[in-house]
Amino acid sequence: MQVNIQNKNFTLLEIQGRVIGQDALVLKTMLEEHIEKLETQEGIPTLIFDLAGAETMDSAGLGVLITSSTQIRQNGGRTALVNVNRGIRRMLIRTNLTSLFDFPKNLAEAITSSFQS
Repeated sequence: MQVNIQNKNFTLLEIQGRVIGQDALVLKTMLEEHIEKLETQEGIPTLIFDLAGAETMDSAGLGVLITSSTQIRQNGGRTALVNVNRGIRRMLIRTNLTSLFDFPKNLAEAITSSFQS
């Protein structure tokens, strides 16, 4: 798994590879720091996961998404998932978790909506 993180008034995580097992735990640790930063900034804390390069995700990876979304939502923020592949989208639908996330059409829409209050 490879993660590229960009911070502006939102955090964009470009996920590549497989989000499984130990890699998911590494991602969780990285996210905790960025979520804390988002919570101290003005505006709506927004976490955007670009999953264009994500090949697969297991329950550990899904758990990271859920935990992150819950933390952000508790502080009035939002979590967006963009470029979600069919397998990951199916897993979110089957587990009835789609309501935890926004699904903008593309990355530009996700970024634009992060500036709106």
